[in-house]
Amino acid sequence: MYSKCGNMEEATKIFDNMSEHDVVSWNSLLSGYILNRQGDKALAVWKKMQKRRVHPDKVTCLLIISAYKYTNLNLVEDCRNFFLFMKSSYCIEPNSDHYACLVGVFGNWGLLEEAEELVNKIPFEPKVSVWKALLDSCRIHKNTTIGRRAARKILSMEPQDPSTYVLKSNLYSASGRWHCSEQVRDEMKARGLRKHPARSWIIHQNKVHSFFGRDKWHPQSKDIYSALDILLLECLKAGYEPDTSFVLHEVEEHQKTNFLLYHSGKLAVAYGLITTRPEKPVRVLKNIHLCGDCHTFFKYVSVVTKREIHVRDSSGFHRFVNGECSCRDYW
Repeated sequence: MYSKCGNMEEATKIFDNMSEHDVVSWNSLLSGYILNRQGDKALAVWKKMQKRRVHPDKVTCLLIISAYKYTNLNLVEDCRNFFLFMKSSYCIEPNSDHYACLVGVFGNWGLLEEAEELVNKIPFEPKVSVWKALLDSCRIHKNTTIGRRAARKILSMEPQDPSTYVLKSNLYSASGRWHCSEQVRDEMKARGLRKHPARSWIIHQNKVHSFFGRDKWHPQSKDIYSALDILLLECLKAGYEPDTSFVLHEVEEHQKTNFLLYHSGKLAVAYGLITTRPEKPVRVLKNIHLCGDCHTFFKYVSVVTKREIHVRDSSGFHRFVNGECSCRDYW
């Protein structure tokens, strides 16, 4: 519970105070560090497990492979070696989930060709999660060539999954292929599929405040928009430059900054800044990946406001403190 709320200090205290540990409790600690993007700490836990001769199970191996996505240094070779010796060392046969994690590690560090080659060499028919890991890596690195092949495979396996259509469309948009993007969106509509809109939440005084992009339904929307306008000016002075490549709509260049400024996450953070006490972090939840521009913007917001910004998106936690983020470079 504590790790899922971003409080690894309390999570670790509870773990340390347990009278004894089994593989489930070790796995819980590992997963907490991975959720909070602290891969090096997760691997340090694994070293402790080895010293205490804790025999890993399938879940442990999944978590150890995943940890290599979030290390400060590129340790892909170490990850590959662990994967290769999993069966001989721990009698654990790699399944689709293990391959999906390894593909995610390769993709995260930019080894997209190697990740695709790995998928094609899996000695059994992989689950759709493996292809989704490859497609997500293509999203991060904006690789439409491999991404298109991965999306085609996913759609042949799960033709009713709207998220794949959205990712494929966004890949085309990011590379300026607007016509192809529109074709994908039209195909979605023809199949009767709808995209879940980006949404962000913040809890204030035991009430959930929810925001969509360019949302003006909140009773304090005037204050929120005024705060965002002021924040933008201060962040621009501090060196922030809006990255309009993350606007996945075919609009005029001068309109793109406006689109960026009113993303749901920015609205939620602005609301948090004007309603919470200065010594408290602003904590926001988001139902999809945090975009690269929001990630950069929040770094500057943490500087100009001298506040901590904590955002949990669909991939894990981001903590912005004094212009730095707890995760390795996100994009």
